[in-house]
Amino acid sequence: MNSRLGRLGTLRVSPALLMLLLLPLLTVLPAVPIDETRYLSIAWEMRQSGSWITLHLNGFPYVDKPPLLFWMINAGWSVLGISLWSARAMVLLFGMACVELCRQLERRLAPDASGQAAWLLMGFIFFAMFSGVVMFDVTLCFCVLLGFLAIVTYVQTGNRAALLLLFVGSVLGVLAKGPVALLHLALPILAARWWSAAERPVSWRKVITMVLVAVLGGLPALLWAWAAVHNLDATDAHNLLLRQTAGRVVESFAHNRPFWWYLPWVPVLLLPWPILLRWRRVTAVAGERSGSAAARFGLSASVPALFAFCLVSGKQLHYLLPLLPGVALLLGAWLRRDAELLSSRRMWTMVVVFSALWLWSKFGRPPMSMEDTHGDTAIWLHLLSASLIALAALYLLLSRHERAERRATVAMLLLTMALLPILRLQVLGAMDLTGIAQRVASLRERGVPIARSDDEPGLITFLARLPEPLAAAEDPMAWAKQHPDGYFLFYAGRGRVPSDVEDSAKFANGWVSLVSSRAALANPQLLSRPPKSVRGLDVN
Repeated sequence: MNSRLGRLGTLRVSPALLMLLLLPLLTVLPAVPIDETRYLSIAWEMRQSGSWITLHLNGFPYVDKPPLLFWMINAGWSVLGISLWSARAMVLLFGMACVELCRQLERRLAPDASGQAAWLLMGFIFFAMFSGVVMFDVTLCFCVLLGFLAIVTYVQTGNRAALLLLFVGSVLGVLAKGPVALLHLALPILAARWWSAAERPVSWRKVITMVLVAVLGGLPALLWAWAAVHNLDATDAHNLLLRQTAGRVVESFAHNRPFWWYLPWVPVLLLPWPILLRWRRVTAVAGERSGSAAARFGLSASVPALFAFCLVSGKQLHYLLPLLPGVALLLGAWLRRDAELLSSRRMWTMVVVFSALWLWSKFGRPPMSMEDTHGDTAIWLHLLSASLIALAALYLLLSRHERAERRATVAMLLLTMALLPILRLQVLGAMDLTGIAQRVASLRERGVPIARSDDEPGLITFLARLPEPLAAAEDPMAWAKQHPDGYFLFYAGRGRVPSDVEDSAKFANGWVSLVSSRAALANPQLLSRPPKSVRGLDVN
């Protein structure tokens, strides 16, 4: 029996398919405000209004992001049904595709590779976490990898079909998150003469051709923008065409951070690999003069882009997610030079850390949670998390003969899954808007008047399945006087939740509450807290 269990510890499964393990846990976390709830509401308004070109949030044109993610969410809803799970499942499919494309890209650059980069990419806890979140970065990562594969194929073979693939990757990338996709693609193209392992150097003609094809990939996005501005006023059109990109680069209207801000976070983003690397061996491997094509490509796809993002005014950690495939290619090349570069036994450190997190979630005081952390739901979530941590430990025991990157990646995936219930209990339970959304839907069905503050960022439009967004009231107290039997959805961008409100949720900064007109009239302070954000600006 022991030998049979030992064979089970040796995996012969594609890393992309292993990501399907995340599917059952995609609903453990509630829709995370403000980002996920906003994007889900935009996709829902697209479906309700039938406006597939001009995006809307709370009935107003939304000009901060291109439409690809919202199109894909609606495609997923058409196939899998309308739910938070199906929207996240679409993002997870893009994550799986990223892992597979990384494997193919590495094989192109290093024919002797055995999939190291794909396993390493999936092992990043940051990548696995965001593969189950409705945001743009995993989708952009897929588009960038599609372009990377086309670039390498064209450099190696000169096949013009690769230029078509590069064009498609560029088109999808710009439609996914705007011109930033061109930045990711341009850097490896411009460095092609350096990273190529071909005996004959890459001609500048090839380099210029690839640059032109990538830039031309932005034309369909311009056509979309041109079609969208026909329904916009002059201010929104200016925001769509110019401000959303230039504003973040020069002087960001949100998340304006200093040049060095990303640097302390880099080791965290690369977990668990900084813990598992034998750093003395890294010095010897990285110091070799004749770097492989995979290592050089990985450097050109990650380090210059990191420097470029440091120069950009607006900074968020998830902006760096498309850099992880380049890091995985680099680590994979180093690992092929030195098979002992990784110490998978150090994964026990991560098991200990996650066990400590579980103990804290079980016996510690939640920093944000407003729900009963000792109820039946909490018991099952604690049990689920503990079981996954135990399963990761068991796998480490049974897979001693497995390759280091595979052993560490599977254990890290299980630990990442174990982290989700902990996050639900300790942080995101306080942010769960499901109860407020259900109350709004119930009140609306009974014909009770409901309004919202004018800066409310689409928090419950999807969750409540509203046929149209709630009407905004610029003067909450005046509205409450006109509708004494009504309710007001009040969003505050800063401050704490008042103690005398019934239905509420708090965020890292700010809160939202469903306040009855009677309560507001009795205590006007409930609706007097000035919000921090401004309607129409996307802070991500």
